[in-house]
Amino acid sequence: MPQALASLMANPHPDKPVFGMLTNGDDILFIKLRQTPTPQYELSRVFALFTSAKEVYDILQILKSISQAMSTTGCF
Repeated sequence: MPQALASLMANPHPDKPVFGMLTNGDDILFIKLRQTPTPQYELSRVFALFTSAKEVYDILQILKSISQAMSTTGCF
């Protein structure tokens, strides 16, 4: 997690939140970092990828929400 947070701190647009995803292949954890006024991060719960179809659906919903947030702010 420290390496991911360090990478997220390199966000060229510190006024906008930046998102990250950590995985060990089985579990997934999402990170949201806001840099203003002081850096603060939030963590999602741990999602177990191979536990159930609902977990996969939840993961895809989060990725879709992140994608929509990025496209509306012009990040990609």
